[in-house]
Amino acid sequence: MPLPDQPVAVEDRTDTRAETKDESKADAMKQRILAAFEAQARTVGPRGVVMAELVRELGISTKTLYRHFHTKADIVAALMQSWAQAWIEQQHLRMQIGLDPRSRIEQAAIHWLDHTSAFSDQFWLQLERDFPQAYVIYQSEYAAFLERSRQNLRGMIRAGLNPDLALSNLMALIAHASDRDLCEQLNMTRKDALLEAIDLWACGALDTDYLLTTEFKHEES
Repeated sequence: MPLPDQPVAVEDRTDTRAETKDESKADAMKQRILAAFEAQARTVGPRGVVMAELVRELGISTKTLYRHFHTKADIVAALMQSWAQAWIEQQHLRMQIGLDPRSRIEQAAIHWLDHTSAFSDQFWLQLERDFPQAYVIYQSEYAAFLERSRQNLRGMIRAGLNPDLALSNLMALIAHASDRDLCEQLNMTRKDALLEAIDLWACGALDTDYLLTTEFKHEES
């Protein structure tokens, strides 16, 4: 305990608040950089993004850019990590709001279709060929997303079916239904083909209790 003549030490939180503010500003800048980079890369691919044009669009210096990301590869890797975080948040949200299994699958599949379709073939080619570290992140995080989805659905598969086989069949149906050439042959949009494939799978694979709940909600809407 301090003596009466001694000044009482008071915790100075000024430095802590300043550090927190600086971190928030740095995070905000990183998100701006990632958003601008992604927008440009959608068409020309990540390798095709010209860094001088990127900093001009952002209104920052090259020095500021490289203070946040040392290389273009770092930007692409961070972009893949941001996608992974978004997948986790969307998955949790669909669970929290109580969507039935078929609706969760439909929303996830349509979001995946919309997201992947927003990027050119050049983007995916360059991602795999020119940015191997980022591509590994993409593959591993997407595999983790699928595994979480499988675990969430395992208990909802109809009795007598092998859950792993049923869920593997779902992924195969989604991949097949989203094939551009197939959809053109059938004169269907990829979205309609996906929804029809998911409905076909749900009717055969989901437990009756979950299926009836889903059908009731579809009738109400």
